[in-house]
Amino acid sequence: MTSGDAIVAALDASSALVVSVSPGETRAARLDFGCLTAIVHHRPWAAAPGAVLLGRVRARLPDGAAFVDLGPWGDGFLDAREMTGPAVSEGRAVLVQVRQAARTEPHGGTKAARLTRAVALTSPRLALGGRRPGAAVSKRLTDDAERGRLRAWAKGAAAKGESLVVRTGAAGADPADLHGDLARLRTAWADLHGDLARLRTAWADLTTQTETATPPALVRPAPLDWGALLGPDDEMPPSVVVLDDARMRRPLAADLAAWLEAPPAWLAHTGPDDLVEATGIAEALDAALDPVVPLPSGGRMVIEPTAALVAVDVDAGSGDAQAANAMALAGLPGELRRRGLAGSILVDLIPGGPRLPTGDRTALDAALAADPWPARLAGVSRLGLIEITRERRGPTLAETLTGPEGRAVAALRAADRAARVTPPPARLQLDGDPATAAVLRGPLADAVRDVETRRAVRLILPG
Repeated sequence: MTSGDAIVAALDASSALVVSVSPGETRAARLDFGCLTAIVHHRPWAAAPGAVLLGRVRARLPDGAAFVDLGPWGDGFLDAREMTGPAVSEGRAVLVQVRQAARTEPHGGTKAARLTRAVALTSPRLALGGRRPGAAVSKRLTDDAERGRLRAWAKGAAAKGESLVVRTGAAGADPADLHGDLARLRTAWADLHGDLARLRTAWADLTTQTETATPPALVRPAPLDWGALLGPDDEMPPSVVVLDDARMRRPLAADLAAWLEAPPAWLAHTGPDDLVEATGIAEALDAALDPVVPLPSGGRMVIEPTAALVAVDVDAGSGDAQAANAMALAGLPGELRRRGLAGSILVDLIPGGPRLPTGDRTALDAALAADPWPARLAGVSRLGLIEITRERRGPTLAETLTGPEGRAVAALRAADRAARVTPPPARLQLDGDPATAAVLRGPLADAVRDVETRRAVRLILPG
């Protein structure tokens, strides 16, 4: 199969993953019938959600909270609840995990990364570690019989002093309607035990690294968030994966296997074109950065994040008002997912008819329930604004692409492509501002050296 055939297969598949590996970043996107549903920018050198770092307490606040110096990864924040237990004084090393990445506000300023001392390692079905020893089952698993069965398994599997949580993904491994199917049940439990063994090995490695590291240090990178692409309620599992770096197939396939019941077809993209551009993903990302979303009815939806909330306005334009409202409500959950928008979301529909007809409410509830990031319809305010909440799990798409980290990986990716010519240039100048240069010289320095070694080129950093 040629590289072009692989791209056609991804665009024609009912669901496909497109994975592009470049210096310092892996971009993994989900396409459904050729359209971008979600994308993850995995940067193993960054302080992304799930990353474990060894920091140093910089300052204690009067309420007991603390700021943590993470060196080149900036500052992090531990609220007062995270500082209970043995006292941690200023200047002491502390092992932390990123809950929310640092955020750049729309009108300037930065919010420190939200941290936790309850470090946990996760698989699609289990979480090992955390605040309280013992066994528990996710509250999002609502079937009583299923919860009871999984809780019994977890209590028997958890070692003394160990914190073990069964996540919602375990429901597929041990479904309630297979109670009497002992063989399937034993297979499911064996799968869960396998997850647990892998997590325990990772935990032992984490402990060893912590004992030998000097703060600030990145002890364990954040995992690639396959869950953002493979939500438990997504309609179709991907059947095709297109990859542009053959060296990464084995580790990525092993990582992805935990999320899929059946292995997908792996197809290689070997052409000179950038895979993200060749599949139309780059164009879809540009559209997702535009606040204006055209509606098929002739109207438009305007999505504008502010410091406090996400404001959504619907305009009928030359079309029918009620048709524009219905199309906006149908398209909004997908736009929120692609754009990585979260928090409080207020939607101002066009007045004149029912604010939220029963059919539209039902469809909106179902679409929000299928979101991998917990989201729900909160109701309609007294002013007639539709209120939606979506849990924040990571940075927005705009922050990811246009912040200093995004500009740095884009500059390095462009330099890597420019150095592929024969013969390669002896030197390449990278463009960027001081913030971009700081990322290239700091957390991204290893990736810079890797490009220089592989391409036999000298990279001149900005500034």
